[in-house]
Amino acid sequence: MKKEIELKFKIDKPGLFREKLKGKGAKFLGKTFERTIKFDTKNGSLIKQRKFLRIRTGFKNTITLKRKTKPKDEEFKEREEIELEISNPKEMEIILENLGFTKKWIMEKYREKYQLKNAEIVIDRLPKMGNFIELEGTKKIIKQIAKILGLNFKDRITATYWGLWKDYCKKHGIKDENIIFKKQIDESKNY
Repeated sequence: MKKEIELKFKIDKPGLFREKLKGKGAKFLGKTFERTIKFDTKNGSLIKQRKFLRIRTGFKNTITLKRKTKPKDEEFKEREEIELEISNPKEMEIILENLGFTKKWIMEKYREKYQLKNAEIVIDRLPKMGNFIELEGTKKIIKQIAKILGLNFKDRITATYWGLWKDYCKKHGIKDENIIFKKQIDESKNY
């Protein structure tokens, strides 16, 4: 399994970070609408085992299994990850359902992807919660990129979007388990 190390930061002005990335020579890799379906068994056996199974469409169609590593690093979000590209997400969904993964949650987001100093940097817009920047790479590179972009390391977020959504729903009295847009945003506009 590959090790995934990342951090998120909540941002209010994504345009400012686009300009900073451009000014630092970051390579723009594209933008897309991503849809993730997270799966579990009816009794939540994957969550109990600290595992995460998803199908994602967007830049490419993938099936991914993630597992939290031990011990937990308080500074970074670290997980082991196996990801495979798939040709037909709908058929893969049917396979998973037939294997007993019938509990599903949906997350949608608009994502822009950049590359800088061996780090992947994404700017995400999620329903209701707003904009985030996510840095993925080695711990050293993530700290360097955060500094380059003027992000305060103390403001880092190690939670998943699912965890942030759960907290957001609790705070705002929302009962929806899915993170979805009520209508799609015009992708030609900068968000």
